[in-house]
Amino acid sequence: NQSARGAGCDFALMPDPDYLLQPGSTTDATALSVARIRQLSAHEVGHTLGLAHNFAASTYGRASVMDYPAALVEIKDGRLDFSNAYATGIGAYDKWAIRFAYAQFAAGANEAAELERIVEEGVRNGMLFMADSDARPPGAAHPLANLWDNGDDPVARLEHELEVRRIGLKQFGLSNIPRGAPLSSLERKLLPLYLHHRYQLQAAIKSIGGVYYTYAVRTDAGTSPARVYEIVPPRQQMGALYAAIKALRSDELRMPEHILRMIPPTAFGHEGGTAELFPKRTDPTFDYIGAATVAADLVLTDLLEPHRAARMIEFNAQNRIYPHFDETVWHVVQVTWKVSYPDDRYADAVARAVQSLATSRLMDLAANPDASPQVRASATKGLRDIQDFIASKLRERPSPILQAEFVTHLRATRDDIERFLARPDEPRRRTPPLPRPPGDPIGSGAQTP
Repeated sequence: NQSARGAGCDFALMPDPDYLLQPGSTTDATALSVARIRQLSAHEVGHTLGLAHNFAASTYGRASVMDYPAALVEIKDGRLDFSNAYATGIGAYDKWAIRFAYAQFAAGANEAAELERIVEEGVRNGMLFMADSDARPPGAAHPLANLWDNGDDPVARLEHELEVRRIGLKQFGLSNIPRGAPLSSLERKLLPLYLHHRYQLQAAIKSIGGVYYTYAVRTDAGTSPARVYEIVPPRQQMGALYAAIKALRSDELRMPEHILRMIPPTAFGHEGGTAELFPKRTDPTFDYIGAATVAADLVLTDLLEPHRAARMIEFNAQNRIYPHFDETVWHVVQVTWKVSYPDDRYADAVARAVQSLATSRLMDLAANPDASPQVRASATKGLRDIQDFIASKLRERPSPILQAEFVTHLRATRDDIERFLARPDEPRRRTPPLPRPPGDPIGSGAQTP
């Protein structure tokens, strides 16, 4: 049993998806908000009846109001469709759980046997239950235990949410704020839109080094459920890695050109409030490159999470069909460092910022005393690969247009890596990456690890 206090607050503070509404949309933003509040109300009633969160229910037909439901935004004819954003009523898991908790049996019935029959029926019907402890930690392993996700295929759904984000960014503009609102308030709508994919990204990455498991118990026939512990198939792990890596590409991270000069510094009298804003190194102006590094860090931090990395190495040791953590590091280095945009200064600036971030995160992992020695070795190997790449580039002749700043960037990174590898246990002075805006719960002020 669990009180309503914990998750209800998280749920209530999740933003409405009105930042995705397109000009001329027939969707009623107020009705959309009411639909979410309706879902929230059912969620809180579930807590009062003794139900805990079930963060796997969104993967089998929106089966419970005790999950945290992301708005189900569909794409029809190239436009975003909100007609099925939130479910109506309780789900199949809720009915099953309440039946187990409150069913009254005939006089003389064997209550234990009757309850066991209800459990067996739920197991046959795929009523998977996964609690907070299996969904919230950064290194969580179950691919289907997630907050604010949708669907039974986390990787395919990530591709979908990235497309939703592209459409939303393409049409983002003055119509996203009411008449009379200061243009600086556009940033409050831009942040959840630009990071729209963050929770589905977390869900997809859990397939990497992931395990399907249940809270199985011993029975006379063996175990119930029959599925106890299964490593995620290697093809699925690699598919998740490829999908996550795509979110690091400059074309995913850059802002559309029409947004670049749209948001002025915060208007007088609008400095306070609880809305989240992007951190900035260009204060008071909007930091577009900083926003790109925040989005990139969503990927890097989860891909380089030390528990996930250690599982990959151990699973590979059990059977070489499973990807080694070296593959994750190799792909990170490839997509961040083995790219160049000499004819696009904006894209090139974003790429260099992400290169510095990736290098910093690899250093963090290589120096992490809580990471396994093998994980730290893999991170160090990634740094040496970057070092070798930089050495090869410095032997070339970069484009004259970008030569000075490009060479400066390469040399600075080379020097940072050399100092780190020579004295990794000594304090190192570096620019810390920009913090990510608060994640779950929205509005708590606490930074996502």
